[in-house]
Amino acid sequence: MEGIRRVAVHEVDVCGKETLSMAVVEISEGRVVNYYTFSDELPMTEWLGGRIEIKKNEDGSLSAYWQGTLLE
Repeated sequence: MEGIRRVAVHEVDVCGKETLSMAVVEISEGRVVNYYTFSDELPMTEWLGGRIEIKKNEDGSLSAYWQGTLLE
């Protein structure tokens, strides 16, 4: 999975419509390409903890923010 950053957190807010607990967000070139819950430790995953907010951009793509900072 070269070029994809995988981060895990306690909670993911998906565009204010749903909240996932214990979730992974996969990011490529500053855009969210996938997100999902997990129950076991995943290899090559960066643990950030806390909460990520996924927001929809004007072009319809998704971006992830952790502590107010865009994740890339």
